[in-house]
Amino acid sequence: MLHLDPDSVLVQTAAELQTRHLERDPDDPSRCGACGALLPCPVEAAAALVCRAGGLWLEGDTLVDALEPPTQLLAIVPAPV
Repeated sequence: MLHLDPDSVLVQTAAELQTRHLERDPDDPSRCGACGALLPCPVEAAAALVCRAGGLWLEGDTLVDALEPPTQLLAIVPAPV
């Protein structure tokens, strides 16, 4: 597993980004208040992974259930042309 310095600019920026995307849309609580995507939004998901690599777990994180226990990694392959 990747381990990052929790004080690094990368992890701190990811924590700020994740915090912004934890807010819910007041008109539709199933959507992100920052970008409007269905929860968990892709921005929050990516930021949460960076935060976790730095040992940070933010309160209200929507990925807790999704990542406990660790998920299997899938290979990403290009789509056929």
